[in-house]
Amino acid sequence: MTGDSPMIPDDPDLGYDPRKLFHLGYVVPNMERSIKAWTKLGAEILVPPAIDPIQKVSCALLLFRGAAPIELVAPLDATDSPVANRLARGGGLDHICLFTDDLASDLNDLVAGGAQVVAEPSYGAVFDREIAFALTRVGLVVELMTKRRIGKHAVDPLGEATAIWGLNS
Repeated sequence: MTGDSPMIPDDPDLGYDPRKLFHLGYVVPNMERSIKAWTKLGAEILVPPAIDPIQKVSCALLLFRGAAPIELVAPLDATDSPVANRLARGGGLDHICLFTDDLASDLNDLVAGGAQVVAEPSYGAVFDREIAFALTRVGLVVELMTKRRIGKHAVDPLGEATAIWGLNS
């Protein structure tokens, strides 16, 4: 153990390492109204709303009072979106996102631990990184996102925030 940080072991029952947390995903019905509500409560916008045509969603990244970043996720079409079912149940907390240096290996580790892949690796346009989703044995949806960006955007969408997570842009 070093410094003030306690050692947090990988937990096979959870299927993830909580030290790699990037954001909590929160499904909302309307991005514009949700941004107004969250910022009125004190949230800061880290990444403004952007469309991911592959995932069929609009996403924004907020920081609420110094806590873990919150990704707001709104469907582009309420009936044809991967978050439509979550929204039909009222929206709200949907997933955790973890950074990975090796998406394929970490996804295989989740599957070996009993998780089911719910979205194969694909390009995540909002953050310019490769992503995949898995549902763990305990019912937790885990998004894996590569630390290294793909480079389709001229500038890293995470901007100066990349230093917070020690990313290689």
